[in-house]
Amino acid sequence: MAKSSEQILKEKSQGVSDRRNIESQWQTLHDFFDNVGSDINTTYSQGTELTITQLYDTCSIEYADVLASGLSNYLTPSASRWYGLRTNDPLKMEKKRVLHYLKDVEAEVTHTLNTSNFYDTMTEFYKKSGVYGTSILFEEEDPFDMVRFYSLPLKSVVIVEDARHRIVEYYIEFEYTATQAVTRFGPDKVHPNVLREHKEGRVNEKKHKYTLYIGPNWERNPQALDNQNKPWISQWIDDTHRHEISRGGFDEQPALTHRFYTRPNQAWGFSPSMKALMDVRLLNAKAKTQLRSQMKHTDPAIAMPDNSFLNPYNGNPRGTNYYKKGTLSQNDIFPIGNYGNPNMGEDTLEYSRQRIRSQMFTDVFLAFDGVTKQMNNPEVFEKITEKMTLLGPAVGRFLTVTDNVIERTIRLLDRQGKLPEPPPEIIEDPSYEIDYLSTLAKAQRNPELQAMQNALQMTAGMASFAPDVMDKINPDKGVDAVWGITGAPIQMLRDDDEVAEIRGNRAKQQEAQQQAEMMGQGADTALKATQAGKNVRETQMLGA
Repeated sequence: MAKSSEQILKEKSQGVSDRRNIESQWQTLHDFFDNVGSDINTTYSQGTELTITQLYDTCSIEYADVLASGLSNYLTPSASRWYGLRTNDPLKMEKKRVLHYLKDVEAEVTHTLNTSNFYDTMTEFYKKSGVYGTSILFEEEDPFDMVRFYSLPLKSVVIVEDARHRIVEYYIEFEYTATQAVTRFGPDKVHPNVLREHKEGRVNEKKHKYTLYIGPNWERNPQALDNQNKPWISQWIDDTHRHEISRGGFDEQPALTHRFYTRPNQAWGFSPSMKALMDVRLLNAKAKTQLRSQMKHTDPAIAMPDNSFLNPYNGNPRGTNYYKKGTLSQNDIFPIGNYGNPNMGEDTLEYSRQRIRSQMFTDVFLAFDGVTKQMNNPEVFEKITEKMTLLGPAVGRFLTVTDNVIERTIRLLDRQGKLPEPPPEIIEDPSYEIDYLSTLAKAQRNPELQAMQNALQMTAGMASFAPDVMDKINPDKGVDAVWGITGAPIQMLRDDDEVAEIRGNRAKQQEAQQQAEMMGQGADTALKATQAGKNVRETQMLGA
């Protein structure tokens, strides 16, 4: 049953009130890690200079960018294939027509993502998750790009968990000018006052607030195909005039939430930046002190005689301190107060930077910095893999988001008639699975490959004294498993029918060769026997 406009606005207001406790923390994280992003609870006029009074060392901003770029390049790289499709039934993957169909679907989805704003949006999506702990991706149909993506500002969204800690309800606030509202909803849906503003050309006079509610449709009729019976219900509400503009639905959830770390009884996530915040504060305090120390050494305070009186000591750069003439050994102007050690300050700064690098996973994505010339290729790969597995829990939740993106994109393309005709095997069972081929995804599965290699080595050792144990090994299944874990192109593998034909031909050739060898050996034996008989007769004749 759809909610009333008043109920939606009341629930959104309550969610905004509950969110205020964490907004101040988000603003602090914004100031230290994401000062070029959208502010949370601070408002600036367009063109106002950024507030950076707390920053004396910008490494925290750099590390947040490295985390976002690293996740983008190692998880969903735009320059290489990072996912593949396969059926739930391995036997179907041996059919060429099934394999070709899945590859065609992959190509269509890849083209759609490449021509949309997916990759630009994902970098921002990853950064918000790394900085604030929560990021929300919205995918909608687009008449020009097929699909369009938005990384929603956290201050514009209220999220609600279900009993299984899944985000199932969204209250999303949008601000539109009169013209934007008319083009978004149509002139017959907006309030007359908004339509009047649009007609009078007051396009930038003010913005109007609208709320999009998305939630599960508990009372839908699965047999009905209209918008009111979709699995997910959507309602647009005019906040100012408190009335419903439109009601519809989605076949798939268009809003997707990622939480870097989850916390009990808390819908909002926890981030690496939150863990590093204490060290970042300490680093900036140290950097401020270090800056003052360097300034004092570069442009030190001075002392000069005043002949009769003393003023309070001023140790700032270029500070002036008056001393009573004749009370000191000098009677001239001279620098004072350069007693600090800037080099020691640099050491403490680097210690704090290293701690922040570790907490922000910068070392993971700059893993080659720790590679030495003495390392061989396996050692380098093992070092990088070990670092990347530290991101395991967060990567798993990111893959849940990309799962939904790929599935929704496939269904949108299917409804638009952009996909090829499926073969009978797919029509019979259209279910499929997604294999991830990116560097991070493969790093998570590398322990499987290592375990397989260790098992084969141990089995080979056992075979040295008990050869029969090798009968337990199925090489064909081993090859399939290795190909699946490493993400190598499956097109390189022959299907079982081809393999059986090749092995059958090889067996026939070996059998024919053996027969030829046996016939040759038989002829040779006969020849030798004939020759031996001839020799015996000749010997007997000579003896006679």
